[in-house]
Amino acid sequence: MMLLEDSTCMAQEDTREQCNWLCCCGFCRVQRLLRKQGQPGAGLCRCRGCWLNRGFHPHQRLLVGAVLTARSSWELPDLREGRVKAISDSDGVSYPWYGNTTETVTLVGPTNKISRFSVSMNDNFYPSVTWAVPVSNSNVPLLTRIKRDQSFTTWLVAMNTTTKEKIILQTIKWRMRVDIEVDPMQLLGQRARLVGRTQQEQPRILSRMEPIPPNALVKPNANDAQVLMWRPKRGQPIVVIPPK
Repeated sequence: MMLLEDSTCMAQEDTREQCNWLCCCGFCRVQRLLRKQGQPGAGLCRCRGCWLNRGFHPHQRLLVGAVLTARSSWELPDLREGRVKAISDSDGVSYPWYGNTTETVTLVGPTNKISRFSVSMNDNFYPSVTWAVPVSNSNVPLLTRIKRDQSFTTWLVAMNTTTKEKIILQTIKWRMRVDIEVDPMQLLGQRARLVGRTQQEQPRILSRMEPIPPNALVKPNANDAQVLMWRPKRGQPIVVIPPK
């Protein structure tokens, strides 16, 4: 985990999921998918869903000798309210896939020979948080803590490109938890201190396949669905940045 400070915000950088697949696994199942309707092709790709998105960023204000703590947070309202079980983490173009370069391979069949191919993805955790209160015109640094807890599920999936039938070949889970203390009175470059775990859990390949929630396959993706909220100690929450 690397903490980067500049004059406008603080960023956390960590590469959490770098997965490369040299695939011949699930070959019989892919063949079945190709042969079932006599269709010419199938795609073996990776789609991903975001399950949790909690990012709390407390700020403090000193008013007449009393310290009032409030927080800003990036939130996914549909997940927060329990209306959906997961939200797509696609690039916003290649639904339902995470991307459409190294993340996808097209197979042409039916064929009787074993084929080997590589499917890979690289996901970097790189959020940033402003020093100042997001609903204020002031640039005075008041950020005191950053807490994030995000979980993801990635599926390796074969899909018939004509019938859209899908077969899940692998299910992978990973989670990122961050806890950072911030002293806004310190000089730039000396404000942030990691107080949470220094090593994150490694991605886990599950022994049993998990079904893909329908919302993880369609719009919106997590970046478009998230909202930035300001939750003061007193008064009603304010939507700072609405969903796209």
